[in-house]
Amino acid sequence: MIMNKLSASLEILHILETNGFEAYIVGGTVRDLALGLHFNDVDIATSASPGEILSLFAEAKIIGDGQLCTVVIPQEKGWAVEVTPFQGAGLLDDLGRRDFTINAMAMNRFGELIDPFGGLLDLTRRVVRFNGRPEDRIKEDPIRCIRLFRFAATLRGFVIDDLAWKATLENLPLFQEVPYERIGKEIYKALGGNFYSFMEALEVAGYLPLILPEIYALKGVPQDPGFHPEGDVYEHTKLCVKNAEALTSVSEIKAAAMFHDIGKPLALKEDDGRIRFMGHEKLGGSLSIEIMKRWAWPSPFVKAVSSLVRWHMIPLISLAPRRIPKLYLEYGKRWLDGLFLLSYIDIASSNGDYSSWTKNREIALSCMFKFSGKEKLISGKDVMDILKIEQGPQVGLILSEIQGLIAEGKIKDRSEAINFLKAKREMMNDERN
Repeated sequence: MIMNKLSASLEILHILETNGFEAYIVGGTVRDLALGLHFNDVDIATSASPGEILSLFAEAKIIGDGQLCTVVIPQEKGWAVEVTPFQGAGLLDDLGRRDFTINAMAMNRFGELIDPFGGLLDLTRRVVRFNGRPEDRIKEDPIRCIRLFRFAATLRGFVIDDLAWKATLENLPLFQEVPYERIGKEIYKALGGNFYSFMEALEVAGYLPLILPEIYALKGVPQDPGFHPEGDVYEHTKLCVKNAEALTSVSEIKAAAMFHDIGKPLALKEDDGRIRFMGHEKLGGSLSIEIMKRWAWPSPFVKAVSSLVRWHMIPLISLAPRRIPKLYLEYGKRWLDGLFLLSYIDIASSNGDYSSWTKNREIALSCMFKFSGKEKLISGKDVMDILKIEQGPQVGLILSEIQGLIAEGKIKDRSEAINFLKAKREMMNDERN
């Protein structure tokens, strides 16, 4: 796939050059090629204007306006080449305005590297360093401070240059006007790397109260030491994120580990010396939705994470086991596996009592085994035919009830499921009469 992307990109360079323009592959594409990493879209910088680019590629579309506009050339299989006019007088000016040295390299169509600022050396040293004066780059765009932490977290083994780190501390006030959507984009990308180290950098550099105020608010919120010997809610949350990082690469689980207890400050009550957080999971689910929407995260991701937060207590408490089959039917196997992993992380980050988790996990595994078979004991059509009701929410509720009884072992085969429906029909008729 990488070779196909390169071939298509080099062809675009060739077309631009044969029409009298300079053109180079630039930025993150060159960085990832040098590191041997997978890359998504390809960035090209050129001396051509947007209009001239559009005239050469019939399928091209322009995004944005003015000097910062980009021409997108869609390719097969969903990726694209983004072509941008030089920012400044030429390629050297363009590269000089980029954020970090490792992003300030270019490559011509013959594979020759243009590296005026030592990006390749920093790649070999595994250092993230601002391109030029750190203060200048930060003042041009304060989001670069968070990008600095994000690159250090997502590029394996990379560290932050000392001068770059110092500049982020000194220029913290500039960050307060950065739009939520841009912050959210960096946090979302950081989830794909070492998210624990990313959060640590935010805390040490003083950015945490600005970027994750709901997480910072967990500092000092007390917990019952019998359940949480690790400390307050903030220490517990940090430990959850650290354990999540060690156990999974799934971004939804990492995000849910960060958010799972954000409802606790709102739910805190002390009763006869006991600390309680009744309903914190429901509050946390709602609050996490607000935060993720503020960051403009993808809707499916928001749903997956917020639902994990909303139901993260289910594997930890004794309850009617039919709740688990209902969650399985609503969210699916992958989600339910994630829910139990999140709860495992929660326990590992507290008192280590897995007794309830183990029992409920057995129910979940039994539920998955029974529901994943090719044949279902009962269908929605059966429910509608036997109960003489129309398609609607009631059908789903009755199916969930039956699936719960199957998980409990109270219904073992189709005939027992049919008998259950017939008994329910008689009861419904009695209620009508």
